[in-house]
Amino acid sequence: MVLIEFNNTLCERDIDLLFMEAVLTDPGFGVLLLNKTDLAGKPFQIVGAELSKSDNDLGESDITIILDVDNIRYGLLIEDKIDAIAMPKQHDRYIKRGKKGIKAGEYNDFRVFIFCPKKYYDNNDEAKLYEYCLTYEECKEYFDSKADLLSAFRSRQLEQAITKAKKPQAIHVDEKANAFLRQYIKYQKEHYPSLDLSTKEDKNGWWTDFRTELGNVYINHKIQEGFVDLNFPKASDKIDRVKIIAEWVRLHKLTSAVAVKANKFSMLRLHVPKLDIKKGFEFVDTDELNQCFDAIKELTDFANIIEMTNSVLNS
Repeated sequence: MVLIEFNNTLCERDIDLLFMEAVLTDPGFGVLLLNKTDLAGKPFQIVGAELSKSDNDLGESDITIILDVDNIRYGLLIEDKIDAIAMPKQHDRYIKRGKKGIKAGEYNDFRVFIFCPKKYYDNNDEAKLYEYCLTYEECKEYFDSKADLLSAFRSRQLEQAITKAKKPQAIHVDEKANAFLRQYIKYQKEHYPSLDLSTKEDKNGWWTDFRTELGNVYINHKIQEGFVDLNFPKASDKIDRVKIIAEWVRLHKLTSAVAVKANKFSMLRLHVPKLDIKKGFEFVDTDELNQCFDAIKELTDFANIIEMTNSVLNS
């Protein structure tokens, strides 16, 4: 018997990867997906796939699959949700991205999906606007019908996601904060594309998160407070060591670095200009904005160097 275990940090990105891999490696899963549409029963061939396909003006499609059906190319544009809030007009932007893809010659036609737990779909009016829905429960049932270990792994991941899903709350999305976030994301992609921004466009955006290569260590940009924090989860008892790190980096260019303890975290903090979200992105001083992103890049590079050093030593 093979035991499959998971931690409690499952996120939508993990499920995006699960679905992408399943579509590319399991023809039966592709059939399950296509059978939801008017293309049901037709033979198909997958010719392209992309995660987080972004448009500067229209936002992001979580998963994009391009397939050939009877010598016609179709784009499947997929929004994936576990329990994140649905943004107003999010479905409309999928339609606009689909039409833009046709004009760009990426495919001849498109279909728009939402993948989510049934509880999410049942309690979310925006989710019901999508033309096609594939629930996590349907996917889990499919994987449970197979006997291989990879399908069992996928089933367990979906089980964890279904358990995590909760009835979407009536969370207020501040229009100004969200508009600021969208422009912030656009600027980052254009000017700092190497940064791994994980915050999606459907958030309020008071804080943004960036991934690093150092395991679960990540970066927060607290936009209005003027802080960029390198977060060490479950390390509040290691604050003395983080103080030593802060002292070292202050001697090596990052002169504003301080160690901060908060809840279960220890953080290496850099002070950056405060940006006024309410005033609007168009009023942000570009030099101050660049100071923020430069600080994020410095901490990203620092974390990645630590990971690289660990890899060399462990090898």
